[in-house]
Amino acid sequence: RPARPTTAAPPHRNHRTAAISAARRPKPKIRSKQISNLIRMELDRGESSANPNYELRKIFTEFLAEVLKLEELGSVGRTFLMGFQQALEFLRRPSIFESSQLVQSIIKANETKRVKSYVDAGCVNAYDSKQRITQMNTSLSGLQEQLTKAKSIIEELEKLMEKAGSVMQNVDEKCGNEFEMDFGVESGEVTSAECGSFMAVVYSMVKQDYVMQERIFSALNLKTSAEELDGYCLMWSLRPFVDDDVIHQAIKLVR
Repeated sequence: RPARPTTAAPPHRNHRTAAISAARRPKPKIRSKQISNLIRMELDRGESSANPNYELRKIFTEFLAEVLKLEELGSVGRTFLMGFQQALEFLRRPSIFESSQLVQSIIKANETKRVKSYVDAGCVNAYDSKQRITQMNTSLSGLQEQLTKAKSIIEELEKLMEKAGSVMQNVDEKCGNEFEMDFGVESGEVTSAECGSFMAVVYSMVKQDYVMQERIFSALNLKTSAEELDGYCLMWSLRPFVDDDVIHQAIKLVR
């Protein structure tokens, strides 16, 4: 009995493969668990909640914890997006029978009923196709779930910004020693207004990143081209609207 015909996945056709691979390499991250520890440390300081400096610092720490949760959701979402891409490329791969004269002649020379059925089916195993369709559905469901969680976090960030704004109306010009860091301010201290501006900048970055992810998800379907999927994966990985250095600087403020 002849061996079951198999096909290998075609090589990646996009010339930006190297750039995509580089973008997918993990970056050093400060996880939200570490920020949660910072929140606990703030509570352990024993300062009065009536102290506006303490309140502002606590809000800022909670704000950063939510931002880093978004980062983790983005990483999980990238995995689902790549899963969708792999499944769709498998389903759309060219038939070996049509793509190679050599393979065509070999199949004709060794044609059996089983081989003929396989070729008539497009040189695709039905079980493999079913598995890939399941993978696509799972990836889309996973992406939708991650974006739903991200939307909730974005809304929470907005509430924290409003809360910080209320506190800053009653705080003195300086936020306190705990916020001292050089951000281009000659005195080396960060004022309450500057803390608010910092939160606004970070919020703007992550909100734009979230909107981009939503648009990518909305554009995914069976007709999405390989080139488009490459671009979506690249943009999702690069996070062009987010400046990691700014976020890391913000984290240093509460350390």
